[in-house]
Amino acid sequence: MDHSSIRTFLAVAEEGSFRKAAARMGYTQAGVSYIIHNMEEEFGLSLFLRTRSGVSLSPEGKALLPLLRQMESDSRTLEEKVRELQGLEQGTLRVQVFDSISIHWIPGILQAFKRDFPGIAVELISEEDSTRAEEMVSSGEVDCGFFLTDVTSPLDVFALHEESMMAIVSTDHELAAAESFPVAKLGDYPYISMKFDHHTGLSEIFERHGAQPNIAYCMDNDYAAMAMVSKGLGYGIFPQLLLQDVPYELVCLEFDVPQKRTIRIGTRSMENASKACLKFIEYTRRWVKENV
Repeated sequence: MDHSSIRTFLAVAEEGSFRKAAARMGYTQAGVSYIIHNMEEEFGLSLFLRTRSGVSLSPEGKALLPLLRQMESDSRTLEEKVRELQGLEQGTLRVQVFDSISIHWIPGILQAFKRDFPGIAVELISEEDSTRAEEMVSSGEVDCGFFLTDVTSPLDVFALHEESMMAIVSTDHELAAAESFPVAKLGDYPYISMKFDHHTGLSEIFERHGAQPNIAYCMDNDYAAMAMVSKGLGYGIFPQLLLQDVPYELVCLEFDVPQKRTIRIGTRSMENASKACLKFIEYTRRWVKENV
């Protein structure tokens, strides 16, 4: 029994006439009679009482009516869902990411997304430079991206999570036993800077407190910088997220004046974004809310 048979049954029950049901369905009257006859044969039941004035439901037909109505409703719901997901069966989604979420968020987000949309290939493009990340999303080079600083471009952006920025020092650093890292001493110790400090919100910490960083080394790899900090070559500043499960002996300190930054996700236009992009943003927001 297919969906058209259920719809035909319901049309006859509501119209009380094969002829009127046929006109409503766009079938011939003989076609409607044939469909109902096949249903009765399949069920082994008489579904309608036929009289000179028309047809009415038999007791068995009345018993099946609510179930068939529910099946029709479920069928419509299924069709609507299929239409919603059309365009999500295959294709490629390009997403700009940065290191810390690539390690700690993206695997979980992709696990959930790929479970429901296995045909969508997700291409991850790593970019730490926030200005460049905005350009990639604004130009359509990527479908959506993650941002660490305030977005200046006219994008549709959603805040995901506010995280703490931490100072890290070696275990023999003079502040290793301190309760916090004083912002007044930001410029007093050798500092291991990162290549993209100006694009990840790190340089703003120094600017807010009128400090000049005493840069000992400038690195382009987070873990290489952490390794240097562990050897006492300087202190570093890293987001709390990236300091999970680091393979070095380090002391992580909150600042005496808490330093925060907000991770966001955005796309050029929610109105014009692909369904795959909209779903990825939806899944990302849900995953972060449930797991971070």
